[in-house]
Amino acid sequence: MGVGFLKRSTKRSATTVADEYRLDGYPPPYPDGWYRLMCSDSLRRGQARYLECLGRALVLWRREDADDVFAMTAFCPHLGANLAAGRVCADRIECPFHGWQFTGDGRAVSVPYSAHVPSGAAAETFPVEEVHGHIFMYHRIGGPSRRADEEVPFGVPRVAEFDDGRFVDRGHYDAGRTRTHIIEMIENAADTAHFGHLHRGLCVPWTKVPVPGVDLEHRADLRIDDAVGTHTIALDVESVVKVLDRRLERTRAQARATFTGPGSIINFRIAVPDAGEIEIVQTQLPVAPFEQQVDFHWYAERKIPRLVVWWVVGNWVSQWRHDVGIWESKAFRSAPVLCRDDGPVMRVRRWYAQFFPETTACQNHPQTASFVKSPEQ
Repeated sequence: MGVGFLKRSTKRSATTVADEYRLDGYPPPYPDGWYRLMCSDSLRRGQARYLECLGRALVLWRREDADDVFAMTAFCPHLGANLAAGRVCADRIECPFHGWQFTGDGRAVSVPYSAHVPSGAAAETFPVEEVHGHIFMYHRIGGPSRRADEEVPFGVPRVAEFDDGRFVDRGHYDAGRTRTHIIEMIENAADTAHFGHLHRGLCVPWTKVPVPGVDLEHRADLRIDDAVGTHTIALDVESVVKVLDRRLERTRAQARATFTGPGSIINFRIAVPDAGEIEIVQTQLPVAPFEQQVDFHWYAERKIPRLVVWWVVGNWVSQWRHDVGIWESKAFRSAPVLCRDDGPVMRVRRWYAQFFPETTACQNHPQTASFVKSPEQ
């Protein structure tokens, strides 16, 4: 059930804060990880598209004769023409300026007016995966020139039940862009104390309109493995509906949010009492340091009525909207004042630091040094 018409308003609120007041303390805006770029259906065979994100200008193109997708630096290494304005020729992309042709690994393989073709990789390329009808690209901020065939430390998570047919695709919601830093989703998982204050009310699905007399009671537990190379954390949440302060035990539901990478992919698995399981996949693509393109996709057991799925997903998005309202006007405290009963904020920050090399972070973002070296919690 698509709900793409429910676009979040872009009107600035009375508490909107200029970005210049928020920059202090935040880590780099484009950490290493997988990012969803677009739906697979948005890129046909033989088509090229231009995209600006992650501090980069990219050309994304698909072969004419196969489904392979390639991501490259958009500007031709010859004299800078935008390759997205060129054409795809079989397994190559052709520059619109001089007709140079490049393969998906960035090599120049044809110069129409010369027998001399520069050797080696001429353009940066990036690893790409297509998962469940979506195109993802792996981005990293440091090290040598990027290559499409480079080894990456982890993959894009898959929904196993969708792969084997137990789940079906039930919808997509383009949530538009939020004025937030990508780390806020990870911070939110660590900050379990805010659940009882910010998320205690039940709202009309897809809105922030409260349902009178109906509340939610949450219990949250963050699971984190500090081992080097562990690229996921999981947040278990148990919720129950309360009507006039009376718990309705039949509504008690279990959910697990699994964060893969730096907050760019989040899988929410929700077990609905007497109905079945639903999985929501939320993705964030940093278009600018304080601008995230957010999308939701969801899958469910065939037996679950569409209305139930719509209600559950809509309520989850409603709760996310409450968080966004805070994130868009907050600052980042690299050395926050915490109390004994706050969640494991500093522990999660130390885990998060793996997604940007410390040397690069400290060199290009001096304020990140204090973030990386935050005291033990």
